[in-house]
Amino acid sequence: MSFSAKVRDELLSKLSAYRWNETAALTALSSFAVVSLKSRKSKNIVMRVSRDETARLISDLAEHINAKTKILSKGKRDQQIELDLNGREWEVVNFDFYALIKTRPQSDWWIILAPLFLAAGFMSDPSNRIYHLEITPVLAEQHELLHDLLHAMELPFRKTRTKGRPGVYLSSGEDIADFLRLSGAHLALLRFEEIRTELELLGTVQRQVNFDEANIERMTTAVERQIESIEIIEQTAGLDSLPQHLAETAYLRLENPELSLADLGELMSPPLGKSGISHRMRRLRVIADNIIESLGQR
Repeated sequence: MSFSAKVRDELLSKLSAYRWNETAALTALSSFAVVSLKSRKSKNIVMRVSRDETARLISDLAEHINAKTKILSKGKRDQQIELDLNGREWEVVNFDFYALIKTRPQSDWWIILAPLFLAAGFMSDPSNRIYHLEITPVLAEQHELLHDLLHAMELPFRKTRTKGRPGVYLSSGEDIADFLRLSGAHLALLRFEEIRTELELLGTVQRQVNFDEANIERMTTAVERQIESIEIIEQTAGLDSLPQHLAETAYLRLENPELSLADLGELMSPPLGKSGISHRMRRLRVIADNIIESLGQR
């Protein structure tokens, strides 16, 4: 089962178990209508849903406002339900969500958000390292209403188009977590945050590994250049021609190619810091470059 399906299952279970009153039922039914209603010549509203459980939920909500539902068609993937709202069509289609948001606490907003996601929501699996939650209304004219409504809830959805249909989406982990929390999908939220934490930890480890590998590569390249310079001197003028401190450094580098400059400095007598060893290596490089230049002029 996909992550998105698990979110829908949790929301559907929460909605189905809720003890509805008329106001809450009207709110939830209106939330379905915002994204799922279809225009028809008749006064009745037609909704398209993908599961029998969702159809039963809509029928139950309709009963609480003295409305009736009837299945018009049933296909392999979805079914169409006609709602006879007994004269309350305008009230459902034009429900004042903003008044509810202003007068009710955030803990009650799930009655709006859960039906919205059930009707037209989709969420990518976060374990695939993709954070994406999208709601696509059936009716394009509901796009602006949906966008403004979600922003009123301080959910920063952005506009998009999916297969030519306008919709809204979130792509931030923090914003998706807020949506799951507000919609009441708390189990999905826990799993989402668990996956996010794992991915962030893996990302941190990978960045550290990349950093260490880059440091090793830089160190290896630097040591190769140091040994190259020392060998040029050894094969031409000889290391005994160097000042004693530089000769000592050259011999120690040839004997300990795996050591860092700091560790190499610890072997000096007396010990020398990393900057001191680095200075001596630069001196050896200059001497080697001068030898190469003098040989080229012959």
